[in-house]
Amino acid sequence: MEKTYAAGGVSSGGAEGYMPQVISLKVTLGDIYYKTYTEEKDTFLEFSACRDWFLNSFPPGEVNRQRARSHDGLYQAYVVGEANTRAANHQIVREWRTMVRERANWEKYRERLVREAKEFEKANAAFAEEKGKLRTAEELLSKEHAEFTKICEKDNQRVYVARNKITELEGKVTELTGKVEDAQATKEHDEVELAELKTQLSSKDKDLTAKYVEIAELKCRLREQVDKTESLEINLEAEKGKAASIEEARQKAEEARTIS
Repeated sequence: MEKTYAAGGVSSGGAEGYMPQVISLKVTLGDIYYKTYTEEKDTFLEFSACRDWFLNSFPPGEVNRQRARSHDGLYQAYVVGEANTRAANHQIVREWRTMVRERANWEKYRERLVREAKEFEKANAAFAEEKGKLRTAEELLSKEHAEFTKICEKDNQRVYVARNKITELEGKVTELTGKVEDAQATKEHDEVELAELKTQLSSKDKDLTAKYVEIAELKCRLREQVDKTESLEINLEAEKGKAASIEEARQKAEEARTIS
């Protein structure tokens, strides 16, 4: 059988006509309150609504417990409860105010975090872009380095060939220099002989007639020596030109080797 109990009293809309109602265990006090109150009239601005709320706020056991108290006990409980209630309300207001401030600060902090997160995302995207550019630049640099290495290898080969050519030309220059020195010595020797012949000719002026044949031979010899000397001078100039060309080629090759 379903148990029921009587509420502390549910008024049907006025200060008079107090009638306790039987409440089923499946029905809450709130269900009874909302069924008896009206939205248009029953507000906490009216005495009847406030009294009904107080009468129906507590279960029957608590009503009977308070009814069993003495007048002094009720008075003391009221004073203590009211003081604690007001102190608790005061603390709740203070904490509520602090909570509101903390909430506002948290909202500002959250907005700042969101803004910083967006800025970080932008910076991260920019960083990724720069990283891509850097990778592209590194690849290009690697290709250019490989091409530069190939060019250096080719230049080293050309320099090696040029060095061998320079060594060969230096040997030829040394050989030609020896020939030029020999030609110079021959020329000087011929000049000495020519001077001796002139001396002999001057000393034999008186015997020109008798020595005509000898003079003719000497002139012929002299002419041969002159031709030979001129030929040697021409060869010497040619050798000098070759030596200058070789020296110029050697200097260019040396400059190329220095640059490499």
